[in-house]
Amino acid sequence: MSEASISPSSPADAEGLPALEARIRQDLLCLDYPAKSWVEPLAADVEGTVLDCALIGGGQFGVALAFGLKREHVPNVMVYDRGPEGFEGPWMSFARMDMLRTPKELTGPDLGVGSLTFRAWYEAQHGRAGWDKLTRIPRPVWMGFLRWYRKLLELPVQNDTEVIAVEPLSPKLFKLTMLHQGKRQTVHARTVVFCSGAEGSGARIVPAFIREALPAHLYAHTNDPIDFDRLKGKVIGLLGAGASAFDNAATALEQGAAEAHLCFRREQMPTQNPRRWMEFSGFLAHYPELSDAERWAYMHRLYDISQPPPEPTFRRATSLAGFHLHPSTPWQKVGARADGRVDVQTPQGVMKFDFIIAATGISVDLRVRPEFAGLLPGMALWGDRYSPPAELADDRLAGFPYLGRYCDLQEKTPGAAPWAQRVFTITRGATLSMGPSAASNSNMKYTAPRIVAGVTRQLFLDARQSYYERFAGTRHDELDRGEVAKKLRAAA
Repeated sequence: MSEASISPSSPADAEGLPALEARIRQDLLCLDYPAKSWVEPLAADVEGTVLDCALIGGGQFGVALAFGLKREHVPNVMVYDRGPEGFEGPWMSFARMDMLRTPKELTGPDLGVGSLTFRAWYEAQHGRAGWDKLTRIPRPVWMGFLRWYRKLLELPVQNDTEVIAVEPLSPKLFKLTMLHQGKRQTVHARTVVFCSGAEGSGARIVPAFIREALPAHLYAHTNDPIDFDRLKGKVIGLLGAGASAFDNAATALEQGAAEAHLCFRREQMPTQNPRRWMEFSGFLAHYPELSDAERWAYMHRLYDISQPPPEPTFRRATSLAGFHLHPSTPWQKVGARADGRVDVQTPQGVMKFDFIIAATGISVDLRVRPEFAGLLPGMALWGDRYSPPAELADDRLAGFPYLGRYCDLQEKTPGAAPWAQRVFTITRGATLSMGPSAASNSNMKYTAPRIVAGVTRQLFLDARQSYYERFAGTRHDELDRGEVAKKLRAAA
């Protein structure tokens, strides 16, 4: 689907974007209580402005949190994103689904402002009939909404910026080192939020038997840039049976590949989608209040069930000529052939491909994230806080960050990392603590306000003594004392 498909139509009942934007400004004006400036700056012996909050990642969570902090009158905020403007997040890069997995009715970036929802934006252009005809949200349309949202709300985003280190300088201050358009920069911040997507707490998983055996031009991970034009007429092999495997197989075939063979080790494909069950307000809002044992059990069960591609994704791929499913077909060994193709050894024999794609997921492993290197020694992981029964042991889950109620880090050793609760994360690693849907748009409605509250809480507590001194040392006259005295004399 091209970006041209997001161009608005003009049905009779569509109010148009200018009218909607005027309505949003009025709604935000009506909701702007209390409008009092309140954040006291931090005195720090560093050059330049100290940010109240640095947000790492300018996708849907990054801009929603920037909006939330703006509504709470937190003035010095900056969002950093490594992508160019308009290409934040996965939607116009490695995401290759036709439409979002979540229902079209989802809310989240609006933070409770009805006129700022995706539905309001879509109906302003396409009318109610257009909304009723929409089944799910096309991926480029969602990106169009996010671009409009950022521009309308005038959110502070610095693109082409990769944060490579976050280091605590004191209990209340962090140094962030980043590359902006290839040049090294340093900024300082009082709080930091990692909202850098699925890979923000780990890395792409490419099995060693693939990456160690093949030159880079013969394979890719589903999250890599892939030149599908180069695959026209080719036979493609894909390892994995999740949504991204089907997305990439379909994309390759739609762009001219001759065949796409999707191989996986299970005898049967998963058919259950437990995440749809989780989409009710009680679970999404209050999962973080469950005990450690209960949360671990939920996530362990979720991993056991696994997850199929959504039905539209499955139908898209399986309806295409050249698509082939291969259950019970794990890959045991791969090798480059003299003719430039790839041999893949399976229990059924050798399969030959022109190119292979690893649809093998994303790890949660903070050790591979350089921006966490200065934080990891002091922060608690689940393995530091909870020991499951033997039948539920899982080294993957043990490596997830152990978070507080605001998505904030916790100290590994009490008193050793007093800065921990000033760092927040809503990357994939947050899901064990905050909910299996916490890092997706399914749960933004509940999780984003938690993080905003966590940031403002820290900023308020920083100045707690100053606030009290001003409160105790200030006269708070509501009435004119002379006039009151006059009325009292008259009453006597």
